[in-house]
Amino acid sequence: MKSVKDDNKKKVITTWEEKSGFLDFLSSVPAEVTRFNDSFGFDVHNLVMHPSDIDGDKEMAMKVGFVFEHSNSLIPELTYCLYSLLRNNMLYGYVGVCKNGSIKTLRELKPIKDFKTGQLVLHDWLGQLVKVSFEKIVL
Repeated sequence: MKSVKDDNKKKVITTWEEKSGFLDFLSSVPAEVTRFNDSFGFDVHNLVMHPSDIDGDKEMAMKVGFVFEHSNSLIPELTYCLYSLLRNNMLYGYVGVCKNGSIKTLRELKPIKDFKTGQLVLHDWLGQLVKVSFEKIVL
């Protein structure tokens, strides 16, 4: 929420991010990932370092909402990741491969349009991340 002073009157302006539920959704993501891990026994975790580039684009890396990674013990040299980008009031999900701070995109996923029910799509995204890592998709 923003407070705006106009002729000594204080107005409260609700932003799109608040109205749409986007901020609430983003704040719920870590708990949903924990719930996913607890339910299915996967080790999906937050990427600690921010990616330096995505598909060679350093500017795109600056627009990332979150990045989670998953490793398949059968191919330990590859780390798969799920990342999100906000465009046109929709959150797009992508599965890629993380290597040396860079991400190479493998697949675009269904976007989240309604953030109030976004957890369902997030669970699908996490399932796609695990699926890709077990399909051993490589570049």
